[in-house]
Amino acid sequence: MQALRNAGTVLLALALGGAAFAEEDGIWSPNDQFHEPNGDCELVAVLPAPKGAWGVVGHTCNRLNGEPVGSVVVIDAQGKRDTSRASVALEAASDRDRMKELVQLLAVPSGGYLATYSSRDEKAPRGESGPASVAHELVRHTAAGARDDAFNSKVRAALLDKVGASSFIITAEVDAKSRLIVAASTPDENYLKQVPLWLLRFTPAGTLERAERFDSVLSELRLGWYVLKQVRARADGGLFLSGRFQPEGSRSEVPVLALNAQWKPETRFNTPLISWVMKGEGGIELSLIAPRPDGSVVGVGSLVQGETRADVMRLTSGGRLDPTYKTFRQEGEYPQGRFMRVSEMGLGPGGSLVLAQNSIPAMDPPEGPWRAPGLVRLKADGSVDARFQKGLGAGLRYRKAAAEAKRNPDASGFLRMVAAMPDGSVVVDGLFDEFAGQPVTPPLRLAADGTRVAGFQARFETVLPPKKQVPNATTSAFFKADGNSHFVECTRPGKMTETFLYWMQGDIWGHTPSCAVHLGGSMATPAGAWQHCDARVRRAQAQGATCVETKQDPLARRRGPAGP
Repeated sequence: MQALRNAGTVLLALALGGAAFAEEDGIWSPNDQFHEPNGDCELVAVLPAPKGAWGVVGHTCNRLNGEPVGSVVVIDAQGKRDTSRASVALEAASDRDRMKELVQLLAVPSGGYLATYSSRDEKAPRGESGPASVAHELVRHTAAGARDDAFNSKVRAALLDKVGASSFIITAEVDAKSRLIVAASTPDENYLKQVPLWLLRFTPAGTLERAERFDSVLSELRLGWYVLKQVRARADGGLFLSGRFQPEGSRSEVPVLALNAQWKPETRFNTPLISWVMKGEGGIELSLIAPRPDGSVVGVGSLVQGETRADVMRLTSGGRLDPTYKTFRQEGEYPQGRFMRVSEMGLGPGGSLVLAQNSIPAMDPPEGPWRAPGLVRLKADGSVDARFQKGLGAGLRYRKAAAEAKRNPDASGFLRMVAAMPDGSVVVDGLFDEFAGQPVTPPLRLAADGTRVAGFQARFETVLPPKKQVPNATTSAFFKADGNSHFVECTRPGKMTETFLYWMQGDIWGHTPSCAVHLGGSMATPAGAWQHCDARVRRAQAQGATCVETKQDPLARRRGPAGP
């Protein structure tokens, strides 16, 4: 049996793959029932709240229920919803984003928040150019909670004009002057990285004030690009960009680049770093970066240089490893000792950082629980905050995976979000069920000393009315049911063939009999009950497709003839 995390990932991929059909056809699933707090919610961010409240939570709920809602909720220090007029208005305005999943939530220094959303619309452009979740819509909320429609319209118009109708947002940033910075691109159908990669900056009023082709900058540096991960504003108006940038004729990768205030290559930083990478004397990969006021940048990822191995390091403003920074490495076997999957690090007061491990073990490591506490807080100089680590004790565990871990040592839970607040406390979310030996339900709030804040309820999920329960059909309009599987093939001139598979067996959503759709390859995507496939066949016919029953199972055709 595979590790629980791997199995869960596969199950989630299948469920979300089928969710595109669920939202179109109103599929109700017997499995769409969640009993734990935030059971069908994924936290994306927790930010400091305006005066009078404590935090602003960005999350997506109802992802597996087929109707995801990206929402923003203001909470007090105990995790309860704040009831002030602005807080209620902000949540109400954000709850309009149905069929969209929250990707980023950013605070605007002058007041309000910016949120980016990924659309569940199957026609939305898909990104192969950056993070797993690209965004298709950007919404700014004012300090009073309402949507800033004028700002939002200007940004949409600029993206349409500069990047194109099929544009998507790879990542967004807000600088100290409340200016929005967006990295945007278009689908890269051939994975050649030859599509435009734009950097755009907008004034606080939403006016486009700068637009540059970053792929042109890379060409000037004789670099190609494989993936862009983060864009971070520098104190001087320039940018740091993390990703995987490939020098011509080399298999090495440059992990971060700097642009000056005019968004031109910062030679002082880039040249030494590119030169070091090209020498092949080591390797560095960064997934998260945090600029410092002195022009340096702290990176989280993986560094190999001679005898040095590190998960966290700092590059000086001159593009070299900072010898005064205490490079940090979490001891232990992979995956417990890495921090590259959680999409953000917690940026705390005084230059401190809070890092979240990829995986949460089910069992204590042989060396002792201190080897994998789940969280690590570093001071501004890179040294470990011993007070915080002591408060964590044994840290986070996912005990539900303990039985599986006996068969597979990689079985584990995982963390997906960590946030550091101005008061020194930390909020962490993920798949875990124990903290310091006590059963818990995530998310948790930890005090500045690493101990759990008692009474933090964190019940802020967005709950939708349950869907009507519709019995599974046992007949179809396109064939005579006879106790066997059937296949209906729909073809359109010049289009991909869709084959609808009417199975007698059940699916991951709890439908028996069930149906799926096959577009090619050796896999089919769950699509609900038979009536849902009937609805999609009718829709295909209305769009000009010719649909006929076929005796040939497309999955069997992919597997080839059976052996002797």
